[in-house]
Amino acid sequence: MEVLTSTTLDRARQIVQHAHAISPSASLLRLEQQLRQGDSNVRQLAKLIDGSPALAARVLRMANSAFYAPAEPVTTLSRAVALLGDTVLRQLVLTSLIVSRRAGNRSSREALAAARLTGDAVRSALVGKMLGQMSRAADPDTAFAAGLLHDLGHVYLLGDVGERYASYLLDPHAHDARNAAGQLEMEIELSGTTHQDVGAVFSYEWNLPPVIARVLWDHHNPSPGSLGALIATADILVRELSYPTVVDSADRQLEGDAALMAFGVTREHWEERTTTVREQFQELLSIFDVRAS
Repeated sequence: MEVLTSTTLDRARQIVQHAHAISPSASLLRLEQQLRQGDSNVRQLAKLIDGSPALAARVLRMANSAFYAPAEPVTTLSRAVALLGDTVLRQLVLTSLIVSRRAGNRSSREALAAARLTGDAVRSALVGKMLGQMSRAADPDTAFAAGLLHDLGHVYLLGDVGERYASYLLDPHAHDARNAAGQLEMEIELSGTTHQDVGAVFSYEWNLPPVIARVLWDHHNPSPGSLGALIATADILVRELSYPTVVDSADRQLEGDAALMAFGVTREHWEERTTTVREQFQELLSIFDVRAS
């Protein structure tokens, strides 16, 4: 279990403040200001999204995806915003803002690590939403938003540390859920803080809803039955589906079985959904401009 200290939190604040000094494009900057104020409505956000063609296209593609399966094609941002809902829309915009920082200044290895982070976040968001639906333990849209944001601390640390942190992120053996304490110790060695500390600072500065904020800073040691535990379960299932050769498959399945049962979901029930999940992975990764890995 991670112990937050004044030293690691102070370091996390420095990293977040430095990253926020690197401004995105003018249209994304206006969106960022509205999100940080926390008082904009969905209609206002839709107008601002319209000023960022790439983000507008992403929102429209998401609304038209099999993930939402609209009865008729969604052709306007206002309808797309209404379909996605406030929770998902805000976190979709927020993720795009954070991931876009320093994108043009990354080395090829750093860019690969950033793409891996985004891809795994999208996968965890999708699985989290599905688990929320299957278990009724969490609102599906809130679970999607939490999955999308829970590891954004890594993006900040990648931007601050660079190549050494990219190597850490790209080593799949370093991210076995059974070695969470070792991961956090490695992050402190590399950066002076952890992605969970950065998540705590980020959540406070951006005034995130408490239920989502808690996931950012406790998903490696969540309370049983909490949204953080559900996202941790989603991470386990994502590793099963996306990185099947990293650890022994029998050990992985036992870990997944236990995590699923904690939410009243059987392995058989989950397996019935995996074909659909894999198909939706591909579509959502395309929407986020991430190549499947």
